[in-house]
Amino acid sequence: MKVPRLQRMTQDTAEINQSRQSELIEETKKPSEDRIVMLSDGIFAIAVTLLVLGIQIPREDTLTHGAFIEALKGDFFTNTLFYIVTFAVLASYWLQHRRLMNVIDHVDRIFLWLNLLFLAFVSFFPVATNIVQYAKYPEAVIVYTAVLAGCGYSATALWIYALGNHRLIPADKDPYKHIFRVINSALAPTFILLSLCLLLLPNFPPERTFFAWLLLPFVRIPHRFLRSPAEVSVTNE
Repeated sequence: MKVPRLQRMTQDTAEINQSRQSELIEETKKPSEDRIVMLSDGIFAIAVTLLVLGIQIPREDTLTHGAFIEALKGDFFTNTLFYIVTFAVLASYWLQHRRLMNVIDHVDRIFLWLNLLFLAFVSFFPVATNIVQYAKYPEAVIVYTAVLAGCGYSATALWIYALGNHRLIPADKDPYKHIFRVINSALAPTFILLSLCLLLLPNFPPERTFFAWLLLPFVRIPHRFLRSPAEVSVTNE
């Protein structure tokens, strides 16, 4: 009598686990969220591809071997450098977007429009990278910086809207766990915009503004200063 009972218990447990797993899959793979992820990943992929296609050497600069070497040291090196910088920025924004889509429980109309605004900046990156080839002019630096900052602020707006008042996250999740990412995502575009103040210095070469961005990895607030009230109370106890 014990064996059949154990078998029934095992079958019941397996059926319960299977039903919970199917429910979890339905929750994590909603059609609306899947479409957002697919659209976002597609635009990121296209933007990165267009960045690579923008690295070219004009044919008239390669008529002789010496001219070709000079073109490699000049336009090709500069374009490759800005490609690496822009690719790193796009990769960081893609990772932020991926984390956000793993956190939210559902989406609404406002989130969709904010996501489209974010993707509009992402799709404009190839144009901004072409403009930055004229970095010796302050206007080119301003355009490139504005695109990077706009993309960063739009990504921060997505986080703020999703976490505020538990709009798009389950009620049992603590939004304070993600405040660290939100604040640091807003610090980067703010620092980038502040770097434009260097253009106000007399006789300052505009292209050297980008050297200030080497400090970006250090423009962060340590996670220990952004603890949730629950974590603080536990520590005090």
